[in-house]
Amino acid sequence: MNLQMELTNIKGMKVSEAFLVNTKNFDTIINALATYDADDIVIDSDLLERLGYSDPNDLLVIRLLKDLNIINNDGKPSTHFKEFQNPETTNLALAKGLTTAYEDIFNNYPKLYQSKPDEINNAFLEVFKNHKTELIIKYISNTFYKMVNYVGVSTITKALNEDTDEDSQPVESEAAVLTQNGSYRTKNLPSGETIGKSDVEDIINRLAGSHNTIEANIPKEGKADSISEQTETPTPAQSVSENQEDPEPFEESSEKKEKDDTKDSNSQNIDDKNPIDLNIPLNETERTEISTKNSTSKQKFVQKALLRKSDLLFKMKRWEQLIPTLEEIINRYDTKKYPTLKKEVSKTIMRRAISLLKLNRNEKALPALDQVINRFKDSDNPELYNQASHAMLHKVQLLEKTGNSKELLPLYNTIVNRLNDSSEIQMLEKLDDIYLKRFDLILESNNEDEILDASSKLIDRFKGSGKHTDYIQKAMIKRAEMLDNMNRDEEALKAYNQFLGMFG
Repeated sequence: MNLQMELTNIKGMKVSEAFLVNTKNFDTIINALATYDADDIVIDSDLLERLGYSDPNDLLVIRLLKDLNIINNDGKPSTHFKEFQNPETTNLALAKGLTTAYEDIFNNYPKLYQSKPDEINNAFLEVFKNHKTELIIKYISNTFYKMVNYVGVSTITKALNEDTDEDSQPVESEAAVLTQNGSYRTKNLPSGETIGKSDVEDIINRLAGSHNTIEANIPKEGKADSISEQTETPTPAQSVSENQEDPEPFEESSEKKEKDDTKDSNSQNIDDKNPIDLNIPLNETERTEISTKNSTSKQKFVQKALLRKSDLLFKMKRWEQLIPTLEEIINRYDTKKYPTLKKEVSKTIMRRAISLLKLNRNEKALPALDQVINRFKDSDNPELYNQASHAMLHKVQLLEKTGNSKELLPLYNTIVNRLNDSSEIQMLEKLDDIYLKRFDLILESNNEDEILDASSKLIDRFKGSGKHTDYIQKAMIKRAEMLDNMNRDEEALKAYNQFLGMFG
């Protein structure tokens, strides 16, 4: 990497100087803020402290989010905040913020975000040379590297490409014309110069976005939603790039040209005319093929319309309207016939449970949570596995309201075994609460083995933490009593001595 840059004057440069001394809590803080639900949200040190992040280093995230244009100087939503709080675009919002907060880094070191930590540090040393100590520069470069890893290199590339697309000028619709050899040339190019078919497709697709040329092909239900909500309507360019099975814009022209080349130049080319005008009947095979092709194309537009509608309603938090759309997606596409929609269906199943919880429809929320748990509890995908864990915690809250101890205790046991090694702070706080409630339930069972095991686990979890002293006392006494009842005299004596040594 070439680091020979003359950047001796730091004034006027667009490179964020925000940094974290330690990035270990960065992921959980971002997750907590991205999912925090409040009407008039202000992200400041008070909010972070309420969320359990009171360490001075954790509070440095506030400055970082300001530089990334997620929040303004008052902690209120800024340019990228809506995208940040949409679970589908959180990483993209951060990536966009990165490209602007570190604009001169991306301009002068275009591939730095794909580099190793020491190369990144060398670049920042060059940028801040004679302006900051090496230690502070290391913190800044480590923070940059952490954010790059969090959002992902591909997401940053996407954000950079979006900036490039926005800066580019539209091409005139008459610019591309078909040449004799099947390629295309533009009127603005010198005579004889051509551009390839893929380039023209990109031009036409980009132009089509402003002329709505594809709307006529969208089924009524999908189109109505797009018009009424006036947002997130898939453009033709998205339709082609996201689903390679969609018909190519120039497929018909290419086929027609191949047919023209095989015909006698003196013969009349009936392919240039409409078969209906010529009154030529289609045979049964041709009719079936056309019908199948039209049906497949229509279904793909229906899929896209439904999925985009659900994304939009979820972002707008319109839970009442969202649930029927989610149900329709599940009913239509949760089958082996649609393997390519497996990811979308999984997301839909989780969103249904969330929506029902938001509306306090507990009776319907319980089976919806069970579906999430049963489907993803053993998933190899970390995100889906984590969603199943969260579903278990939500189910616990619902069961606690009904006082259903028969279902609660097995679920408590599952959660304790599943989340004991979790590093997510919010998850750990809920797990602490479950340890205590589980202990109380087991005490009611009068099962000596279970009480002994639960007492030992509770003591191990909270001893030395300074938390829940009353529960530690109760657990230590119970453990000593159980060992005494089992005639395990030496162990019982040791347990009593440990209690007296701590509280006597």
